[in-house]
Amino acid sequence: MAHQAIYRKWRPMTFDDVVGQNHITRTLKNQIVSGAVGHAYLFCGTRGTGKTTCAKVLARAVNCLNPVNGNPCNECEICRGIIDGSIMDVTEMDAASNNGVDNIRNIREDINYIASNAKYTVYIIDEVHMLSTGAFNALLKTLEEPPENVIFILATTESHKVPQTILSRCQRFDFRRIRNDDIIVRMKEIAHADGYDITDSAYRMLASLADGSMRDGLSIMERVISTSGATVTDTDIVNALGISTQETVFDITDAIINSDSAAVIGAIDKAVSDGRELSLLAESVLSHLRSLMICKLTDNPEGLIETDANTLARMRSQSGRLTFDRINRASTLISEAMADARLAKSARIIYELAFIKITRPETDRSPDGGMARLSAVEQKLAVGVPQQPAPQTANKSSDILRRISAIEEAIKNGQAPKAEDEKKTEPVEKKKVSHRLYAPIPESELTYEYPTAALARNWNNTIAAMTQQNKPYVTPLKNCTVTFDAEGLILLAPEERNTFTQPFIAGHIDEIREVFRQTTGMDYNIKIARRSDLDESCILNPYELPHSEGSGTAEPVKHSETKENIVDSDRLDEFISKFSNIITDGDRVTFDAEPETGVQTSMEDLEDEREEFLEANELPSDEE
Repeated sequence: MAHQAIYRKWRPMTFDDVVGQNHITRTLKNQIVSGAVGHAYLFCGTRGTGKTTCAKVLARAVNCLNPVNGNPCNECEICRGIIDGSIMDVTEMDAASNNGVDNIRNIREDINYIASNAKYTVYIIDEVHMLSTGAFNALLKTLEEPPENVIFILATTESHKVPQTILSRCQRFDFRRIRNDDIIVRMKEIAHADGYDITDSAYRMLASLADGSMRDGLSIMERVISTSGATVTDTDIVNALGISTQETVFDITDAIINSDSAAVIGAIDKAVSDGRELSLLAESVLSHLRSLMICKLTDNPEGLIETDANTLARMRSQSGRLTFDRINRASTLISEAMADARLAKSARIIYELAFIKITRPETDRSPDGGMARLSAVEQKLAVGVPQQPAPQTANKSSDILRRISAIEEAIKNGQAPKAEDEKKTEPVEKKKVSHRLYAPIPESELTYEYPTAALARNWNNTIAAMTQQNKPYVTPLKNCTVTFDAEGLILLAPEERNTFTQPFIAGHIDEIREVFRQTTGMDYNIKIARRSDLDESCILNPYELPHSEGSGTAEPVKHSETKENIVDSDRLDEFISKFSNIITDGDRVTFDAEPETGVQTSMEDLEDEREEFLEANELPSDEE
């Protein structure tokens, strides 16, 4: 007789033999005893948890001639015929390879015939989520209202891929992952029956590797037995499977706690030399970090971590020396390394760099790296600071806590952590404009003989001349307050944010300077300021100043009598004589011209100038 795999040889034959699924087997047995068997079932769960096994037991139980408390007797001719396949009333179909519409149509045709030997015709469709959309649609009506002698049992590992229309027509049963203790009990039964000698630590390791799957655990056990013989230890499992020992994982974790990069690199080198898979080593460390996290978060981790008492005590000890942030950071880096290593030609350097980052967070300048450094400092404070420190020690501890708070606040705000020796700098306030940048001429000095004083005394005449000659940029100047300093004009734009005057003057300051040069024959420096930049006592109104009636005044020159500062009297007299017909009325300007000359009035002239100015600068007209 050909060799039969252990998991097939020891497949449960009754509901009572199914491991770890009592919530399902109890319900199915009650339905069989009461005769309330459904027409469609959906068994969901991860691999190796007993879905197909329960489906086969259920198919025998509903047809058994002598059921025992809902279990099949496995001795009657119907049970034996179903087991050996001689009775064709129970059909098992793999939807992965029979997923077309034609396969479902064949089932729809067959269900019209009554069972030949058994009471029910049972269809077991494994991996039902692999059916095509058309096949699911073809199955809908039949699944909802099958003949009385037909039962459908669907099994899947990915229930989310099954359409809701199928789910709503079935009784759903979710199979749980099998606990390690239940796997160990079943393994011991099989090992004792077959004459294998397996140590307790080996059972524990096999159950951990099974990862909740009974079938996987028995397959691994058979593989180890084939390598080591009838006697199995945890060392035999390590050698047979190429995995890392629990001791290696503890050593790597100790190196992470002590920030010992050399020890981690040495452990990786030893694993590679022994033929271990680095991906399996990373998975073992990741699983161990998960156990440390549970030890840190709960006082009773026994129900969440399936291990022996000695190993659990060591895990508690290590978790006490690691902060949650460091565990989280290590898990993230290892997971990223595992993903990157799948695409890399040299996976070793990927894992080495990841473990170096874990042991040396100072090499990582990201916020996560800064958080890891912060956690290390917190851990040192929690462990190394005495409860009643000396005054000097207390001051140092207070300083460290202050620096930790600053780093933590920076990380919360999304800033990169700064170096420890970087000094804290106070924010620099924006420097206000100093009044000393502007030095307006006091009104008492406007009688002195220098160019800007003369311009101030004749300001009304100058603006009038510019208006009469249609000089550009006169209108914006009239909107500004004007004062004077030793170098020229200071134009004060309106205090409110004006959308026209101030930006316009600032953009055409050179042209405005040229207009003054053409009008007065002098080069004046022109500045732009706001009223808040000057002392109010220095702001003058040139329209209200006493105007010059001649070439100058009798006052002596009090300024430096340099060539640049002394007004050319003849030229100034000539400039003033040009406008002898101009009459000033307060701060308004009018012109005394004969009607026949065709000279415009002041308001007409200003309006004409405004239209010309707007047209020259391509601004929209009032009609637009």
